[in-house]
Amino acid sequence: MRTFLVIWLGRVIGVVGAKASAFALSLWVYQQTGSITQFSLSLFVSFVPGLLLSPVAGVLIDRHSRRTILAGADTAVLAAGVALLAAQATGHLAVWQIYAVVAVQSACATFQWPALSAAVTDLVAPDQRSRAAAMTQTGLSVAQLLGPTLSTALMHTGGLSAVLVADTTTALVGLLTLAVIRIPGTATRGPRARPGYRAELRVGRRLIGADRRLTYLLRLTAVLFACQSAAPVIMLPLIVAGIPIERQSLAVAAVSTAAGLGLAAASLAMAVLPQPRMPLVWARTATVVSAVAALAAGLVPGGTAVLTAAAFVFSAGVPVVVSSSQSVWQEATEPGAQGRVFALRRMVVQAATMAGLPLAGLLMAYVGTPLVTHLAGPLRSVFPTGSGLLLCCVGVTLLTVSLPKPHPRPVLADDPFGVAA
Repeated sequence: MRTFLVIWLGRVIGVVGAKASAFALSLWVYQQTGSITQFSLSLFVSFVPGLLLSPVAGVLIDRHSRRTILAGADTAVLAAGVALLAAQATGHLAVWQIYAVVAVQSACATFQWPALSAAVTDLVAPDQRSRAAAMTQTGLSVAQLLGPTLSTALMHTGGLSAVLVADTTTALVGLLTLAVIRIPGTATRGPRARPGYRAELRVGRRLIGADRRLTYLLRLTAVLFACQSAAPVIMLPLIVAGIPIERQSLAVAAVSTAAGLGLAAASLAMAVLPQPRMPLVWARTATVVSAVAALAAGLVPGGTAVLTAAAFVFSAGVPVVVSSSQSVWQEATEPGAQGRVFALRRMVVQAATMAGLPLAGLLMAYVGTPLVTHLAGPLRSVFPTGSGLLLCCVGVTLLTVSLPKPHPRPVLADDPFGVAA
């Protein structure tokens, strides 16, 4: 556990710097171009490389040392940060350079997080793995909260250069932590374990399909993250409804902060509490709680206070699902195939998260708002706006996806990697 704590600390420091840099750079892009399209493109670029590289990343993580993978990715992130800092210092910083660095960071994260998740199996005792996952989630939540604040403070004192210096420094700290630890190697060796790239690429999908617990958790997590990314878009009209324009930003900030605090509080609680004895029950219960929060936000009139409480409760369910299910993923997956399985899981969840944003906008424009205009009688009083109706749909969707009771379907003993399935 001590080695994991060293790696975890380096990851947290690096992510705080990355979040601060991402906030400052996205603001710089908007200020330089005045274009929402350019701003949205930077968000798009932060997702796509990771989605495309996830299958290949999983194979490489299983073929090579986790420490080597982490060190290589950290080095690439550091080099990209140094290049960006040099461009800023010489006055040659351009928007395309920011897109390139964001793409590099996305590609490196595709290697970093599955490699870290796979390394937990070797570094942490089985009864501590849920806690390790909760600590990782806590670090990400803290970085999400501290990043913009740190970025604003640094921009105020030293401008964009100060933020970029902090980013490269934190990336260097993360890289140096790997120099003082050793991660036991579990890379696959030998001809039987390496049947070829194409066959190895199919292993992750087959291993997940071989255990109904994993297919259930993957579906549950993907839908939950899609709803989490869609919820702020759907809630926005409800948050600002009836509020003077000069106070709308404060109301939105209050709800957003409550969501971040919910993530951080639940992550910290899961890191302190013992590992759940029935992780699947915890994951299902947390999803139901998030669903009830979405239903309350859509049905209960109460303005910002209700929406703030709902955002806190909804977000608090996410780290509970992630941390409680991590022990199931690690117990059900052979160590030599965890890189591929975890990379595939990350790809599916990221795709669902990215799809949630445009899907929310389309549903608001073409489903929610037009539909409420055709409601009559009691239904019109229950759903006066399309936002309320869609939030209830989010709640019903989460309740539905949490209902099936998963049962394990063991893989054949003579085919532990599911290649012949």
